[in-house]
Amino acid sequence: MNKKKSETKGSLLPSAMADVELQQIERALTQLRTMHNQSSGTLNVDYWRERLAAVAKGYALVPAQKQRVEALRIALDSVDAGPRGGAGSRGRKSTNRLWAKAA
Repeated sequence: MNKKKSETKGSLLPSAMADVELQQIERALTQLRTMHNQSSGTLNVDYWRERLAAVAKGYALVPAQKQRVEALRIALDSVDAGPRGGAGSRGRKSTNRLWAKAA
């Protein structure tokens, strides 16, 4: 039996829809870089890592999108290891969920 392309990919969403998610994460990363050295209102890097992982697992990504995902992972790591303590974003208050809804 021949399976349709959508059946062989399981329940993955189409790659065209992933671009919207990746663009939002890229905008958030820009905001993270801007806000990282401020004492309040810092967006939580871990939240955006989770969002990025959900895109990687939930969409049938094309090679260019997979490269974007990897570049975003590296960029998130660099923000998280930045000059603000260098120990990561653990313990900081997060405004992510409100910010993501507004975006």
